[in-house]
Amino acid sequence: MSLLNLSLIFFLLLLVLNYREHRSVLFPPFIFCAMWLLCLVVIRSNLIDLDPIHGNTLAIVAAGATAFSVGGWIAGLVPRKLLRIHLFAPKPERTPDLLRNTLMIALLCGLPAMFYQTLQLSNSQGGGFNILMQARLAMFENAQSGKLSVPFWVNDYLRIVIFASLLFFTEKKDRQFWAVTVVAFIACILSTGRGDLVILIAGLSTISLLQRKQESFLVAMRILRWPIVLVSALWIGLIFTNKDTKGMTGGAAGIAATFVLSYIAGPLAAFDSVVQSPAGFMSISSHTFQFPLHLAATLHLTDYTMPPVLDSFVFVPFSMNVYTIFKFYFLELGITGTLVFLLFLGLLHSLIYLKARQGGRLSMYLFALSINTVLVVIAGDLYSDLGSFVAALGFGLLYFLIGSLPLRLFPANKQGHLNLRTSKACYASSLNHKEIDLG
Repeated sequence: MSLLNLSLIFFLLLLVLNYREHRSVLFPPFIFCAMWLLCLVVIRSNLIDLDPIHGNTLAIVAAGATAFSVGGWIAGLVPRKLLRIHLFAPKPERTPDLLRNTLMIALLCGLPAMFYQTLQLSNSQGGGFNILMQARLAMFENAQSGKLSVPFWVNDYLRIVIFASLLFFTEKKDRQFWAVTVVAFIACILSTGRGDLVILIAGLSTISLLQRKQESFLVAMRILRWPIVLVSALWIGLIFTNKDTKGMTGGAAGIAATFVLSYIAGPLAAFDSVVQSPAGFMSISSHTFQFPLHLAATLHLTDYTMPPVLDSFVFVPFSMNVYTIFKFYFLELGITGTLVFLLFLGLLHSLIYLKARQGGRLSMYLFALSINTVLVVIAGDLYSDLGSFVAALGFGLLYFLIGSLPLRLFPANKQGHLNLRTSKACYASSLNHKEIDLG
């Protein structure tokens, strides 16, 4: 039996064990193993021409999945009483309409500015009918030359509008939620990237499953069938709007299949190149610890240069510049360090999941944002992007803290005011009756 077949059997068994742990499709180790099983199935099916994967590479991936799973199992030992301690009440006592309306209006006003920025990027390439493709090309060229792909405010706006959509959804689905979610959807498309769409739709789907407490496989698949269809359609459709498909054969279906299969299987073949010749991929800048090192450099405590936005390309035999979650851990920490680091990540991510399962709004919001991190482990490492997690935590804390301010600052709804006036009137009437009785 080949090593690839053994790996398939191993990941299938590990997937079953992780599902049995919590009977949930949201358990991070379950998703981690499911994504790797998908990758190996595509490779084993010979659906795409790919360089062979060596046994030592498969062993590293299997050991990493085991370490991540062990971290998740350890998290399951935490007493449930600790997980039920919430910083903010699972259900808000009132809805801070003024806060939600203010945020909604601000985000609506920012959307035209983002459209204008995308148009400007497109015009820098000479314009054309396909604005998104031209803008994507401009971003790619800027990244290659070391320039900012887009102004800082564009990424910040995109982050905030996704944050707001998920935060609103943890409370209720009202007109503010739908307005902000539509804005977030349009902003994700204008950004020309597919990853932001996955973050938004996967995050909303995660919150929906947690709120319904329906995480078993069959029930979850029935609920998620339309979000999955939507993500797949948009992800594939955007290939023809922001990717250069000139010269490719096979028609629309063949081109789409080639892109999808290469994204699923190609990164593992690229990582295999790293494992076989690590010296050719060494970098002087740390990717794994870029957040603390960049922070220290900002405070003039050390010298640090951020790694390039785009990684180098290898041919597997098609061009590929993503190397799974393992590349940077393997190069910077070695095999042992990689396994320890993945065990810690599995523990931490599973703790956030278990906390979100208890109904806390903040933990539910944070886990919904982090779900994309484990969904893309076969393509790259997002766990090291601590800056995004810190920004999400800060924004969520600020939103819930402002929302919990006294009633006089953020009046709830008209019914609340009516009840308050009625109570005051009743109280005054009772005083009058007492005065009459005393008289």
